[in-house]
Amino acid sequence: MKTSKLFSLSFSFLLFLSVGIIKGQAVNDPASLPVYKTSGAITLDGQLLESDWLVDKPHMMFRIGGVPVGNSNTPTNFAVVKPPYTDTSTCYVKFLRNNMDLYFSLNSNDKQVCRFDWEGDGMFMKIKDASGTDKEYKIYVGVVSGVPQFVFETNGPAGSGNGVGYPRPGTTIYDSSDVDNGYTAELVIHLGQLGFVTIPDTITLLINIFDPDNYSLGVPPWGPNGNYAKQWWGSEWGGTYRKLALLDATVPVELTAFTGYYRTNTAVLEWSTATETNNQGFEIQRSTDGVNFNKIEFVKGNGTTSNPSSYSFTDNKILPSTNYYYRLKQIDFNGTFEYSNVINLGESYPVEFELYQNFPNPFNPSTNISFSLPTDSDVQLEVYNLIGQKVASIINGKLAAGRHNVEFDASSLTSGVYVYKLIANNHTNVKVISKKMLLIK
Repeated sequence: MKTSKLFSLSFSFLLFLSVGIIKGQAVNDPASLPVYKTSGAITLDGQLLESDWLVDKPHMMFRIGGVPVGNSNTPTNFAVVKPPYTDTSTCYVKFLRNNMDLYFSLNSNDKQVCRFDWEGDGMFMKIKDASGTDKEYKIYVGVVSGVPQFVFETNGPAGSGNGVGYPRPGTTIYDSSDVDNGYTAELVIHLGQLGFVTIPDTITLLINIFDPDNYSLGVPPWGPNGNYAKQWWGSEWGGTYRKLALLDATVPVELTAFTGYYRTNTAVLEWSTATETNNQGFEIQRSTDGVNFNKIEFVKGNGTTSNPSSYSFTDNKILPSTNYYYRLKQIDFNGTFEYSNVINLGESYPVEFELYQNFPNPFNPSTNISFSLPTDSDVQLEVYNLIGQKVASIINGKLAAGRHNVEFDASSLTSGVYVYKLIANNHTNVKVISKKMLLIK
């Protein structure tokens, strides 16, 4: 079983069921975060085009004043180096592993991509090698031969890593405007070059994200324009570290919707995914108590894809007036699996048209009358005395399929035996059924 695999679910239950979103429980300053294996190679171009980057797995969200939400965990602390800092940009940092290569991605919506003296928009990181020695890796805005651009720097062994930044279309580095479209970046560290012989269980590191704003090329860092803030996970320059847990599990399938509802005498399930990785398919499981589930069908998945996919299944083997629960067991090609959350569709429609004995009976002066409709129908529920005179009309209108209960108040009637009659017209058939009841005053 994938004990660490996370489903990102959002489900909207019909039949008056609530709507919710189930994600990981993000926190402020997490002690560690999981790192999944990639489903394929990563092209280090800074553009984050691989589907594995799209999956909403646990990650860091660097935003001044940010609040943990979903899978977005917030960093340890921050500092406003040069006020006033008024930007609202957010930089998401995610992690992946491909064999002995550890990948980092930055995805920022920064509207002012520039540099503050020695520190530019981007990431500074310290990571401990196999001997416990700090090595520095940076991908940030710099200037090469007078041209503003992203640069990669490290004091680690030659060839131990690389990084590429990508200003999104619409972003001009150092334009000192508020119209940039942000940037993305990728960084890789080759763990074998840091002395690791096998894949370690954890990696120790700290991460800083820099965010200078309103600087133009050549303007002094402490001049009249520009402001600067930075945030860190762990500590700013050293002493306090955090962990990445390197999992032996691929990036999970991202399930974005799981819906269930009744259609006459069937249960219809519909679900969709944003991305899929090594997805063999979905085993559909059903329960009548919400605890004990049994497989009823298997629906083939789409393997690995970054495109949204939609699925549906109709359960034709349900019993009337029964509570049904459903869940999905998503199975990878290697046999590992993960369960979705359980959805409860409530009580299924009755198959038979039925009028139940009133309760209590005898009664004084009120009683409850229940009946079941297999389909939506125009309904009349009336009360007659023993000589055939109608003495009350309880219901006269359209009702949905299902079980219904109404209270009948006979305060205005005298003691005696009465007949209550149910007439249901679904515009195909007309059904009539009646029963006796006893009023004793």
